[in-house]
Amino acid sequence: MSTQIITKSLDRLVQQCYSRAVAQGALLFTESSVYKHREQGVVFEVRYVPALAKKPSSKPREKQHAKDFVNPFLPYDERLHVKQIGDTHHLLLNKYCVVPHHLLITTAEFRQQGEPLSEADFTAVLETIDNLSSRNIVFYNSGEESGASQPHKHLQVLPMPEYLDVPPSISLWLQSIPPVGAVYTSKQLPFAHFGVLFGDSPLLPSNVAAAYQAALSELTAKFGSECSYNMIMTRSAILLFPRRQSSWNDIAINSLGFAGLVLAKTKDEQELLNRFGILHILSCVGYPRTQ
Repeated sequence: MSTQIITKSLDRLVQQCYSRAVAQGALLFTESSVYKHREQGVVFEVRYVPALAKKPSSKPREKQHAKDFVNPFLPYDERLHVKQIGDTHHLLLNKYCVVPHHLLITTAEFRQQGEPLSEADFTAVLETIDNLSSRNIVFYNSGEESGASQPHKHLQVLPMPEYLDVPPSISLWLQSIPPVGAVYTSKQLPFAHFGVLFGDSPLLPSNVAAAYQAALSELTAKFGSECSYNMIMTRSAILLFPRRQSSWNDIAINSLGFAGLVLAKTKDEQELLNRFGILHILSCVGYPRTQ
């Protein structure tokens, strides 16, 4: 079966779909305030979103087994649909977003969130980010303690903040000058992680999938096959972070938190982030680095 390539008009298509979805009331954008927080010489982002304090939270398994559960991705809302990616995936707008043009890459058929990512998943990722002009963070929440909220398998694509070249956590990881193509743990990050640097060669789905699988294999060898984890990916690297709990003092952490972009729902949470530090909190919801 042939794979449909996303055209270079994806920027315009996303913008058009986003504007139309907002006008139709299909997409709900939430205002927020951004604060910069510096640790170890690197700028982290704290986004204060008080409206999230009113939003009920549940883990994928709880949601899936609820009597009133409706899968938002199958069928998807046509007003949020941006593009079909081959026969295997859809590109959707995130219905509830705090950053414009937040995208979801969902499987066309139901697959369980938390399943390992496949080469087909990374084919869909690359066909998306290769045709967007902005720098983006790709992320995947895997498992009950990862911050995942929907049971249908999906990756997310978020435009990088304009003032950042790479996510703060990757910036710290890169300071150790990791070798290309090998799973690497940096002493710059105090929590367990498994990263692979891509290098300058063009990214191919098979190479990205191999890097992901190598990192995942080391993670599961150390923490078990049932361990929740977060994945973040840019055009330079892919990193996985094992999880032992989904939140700390009511501060919910997902993959973006491990990227160094943290959400605070209340002023108390914002104060805790400032007082204890983001890296410390990530160590509490993840595992301490042991090497």
